[in-house]
Amino acid sequence: MSDNGTGVQDRVPFIQKAAFGSGHLVNNLMPGALAIFMFFLLTAFGMDPFLAGLLGGLPRIVDAISDPIMGYISDNTNTRWGRRRPYIFIGAILTGLLFILLWQMDENNTQDYNFWYFLTISAVFILANTTFSTPLIGLGYEMTSDYNERTRLMGLANIVGQVAWMVVPWFWVLIADEDIFATQAEGVRKLSIIVGVIAIVFGILPAIFCRGIDSSKIENRQEISFRNMVGIFGNLFKGIIQVFRHKPFLRLCGATFLVFNGFQIVASFSFFIILFYLFNGDYAAAGTWPAWFSTILAVITAFFVIPIVAWMANKWGKKNSFIISTAI
Repeated sequence: MSDNGTGVQDRVPFIQKAAFGSGHLVNNLMPGALAIFMFFLLTAFGMDPFLAGLLGGLPRIVDAISDPIMGYISDNTNTRWGRRRPYIFIGAILTGLLFILLWQMDENNTQDYNFWYFLTISAVFILANTTFSTPLIGLGYEMTSDYNERTRLMGLANIVGQVAWMVVPWFWVLIADEDIFATQAEGVRKLSIIVGVIAIVFGILPAIFCRGIDSSKIENRQEISFRNMVGIFGNLFKGIIQVFRHKPFLRLCGATFLVFNGFQIVASFSFFIILFYLFNGDYAAAGTWPAWFSTILAVITAFFVIPIVAWMANKWGKKNSFIISTAI
C-alpha cells in the first residue's frame, strides 16, 4: 500500500496508526471475550438457558439506543483535547473496570441474584463501551482527509484488531483447564481481570497518541448540557431522519449489516459444530481444535485477506473491492 500521491500533511505517522489499531484491538477483544464468557453462564454458574439468552439480548437494546446518542454528544463536544479523545480515554478505563466487575459473580448465589446482577452491570458496561468505541470510530475518519491514507489507516487498524481474534478463542481452553483453574467460575473471574487490564492499557493509547481535526473551528455545534436535553434529542432524531433519506448511505448500511451479521451468525456455530458434530460432544477429544480453527482463520484474515483487500481498494476503488470481496 504505497503512500505515493498523499501529501505530507495528510500522512498519519506510524505511531498514530499503531495507537489507533490498539483501539480496534480492544474494540474486538470486548465482544469476543464477552461472547465466550457468556457460554460459561451455563456451565460455570448454572444459569437457565432462557435467562442466559435474555442476558445476551436485552443489553443490546441499550447498545442500539446509546450509539447514536454518544455519536451526537461526541460530535458537539469542544475541549482542548478534541471532541473524541476525552471520551476514548474515560471510556477505555470504565470499559475495562466494568468488564472485570461484570464477571465477579459467585456461583453459589441464587440464579435470580446472578441474573439481575449481570443484567444491571452489563447495561452499564454497554454504556461505557459505547463511550469508548463510538468516538474511536469517528476519530479514525478525522485523522486524515486523504482518501488512500484513510484506507491504509483502516487497513492497519483491522490487522491489529485481528490479534484479538487470534487470542480470544483460547479463552475456551484456559477457563476449562482444571490444571490452571480449580473451577470454571474461578477461571472466568480471574481471566476477566486480565482482559479488563488489557482493555484499559491498550484502549487509552488512541486518546494519548492520535490526533484528529481541530474541532475548535467547527461551527453550528450545539452546547451539550442537561438544560437543553430535550432540544438535543430533537436535533438527534431530526438528523437520523435526514440520514434515512440518503439512499446510498442506507444501501451501504444494509450491505454492511447483512455481511457482518451473516458472518457472525455462521462463525458463532463453529465451536458447536467442531465440538458436537465432529467430536460428539467430547470436550477431551475436541481439545484445542476449536481454538486453533478460529486462530488460524484470524491469522489468514490479518496477514493475507486484509492487505489484499486494502490493495484492491487503492487499485480499483472501495466500491469495486467491496463488491468483489463480498462476492468471493
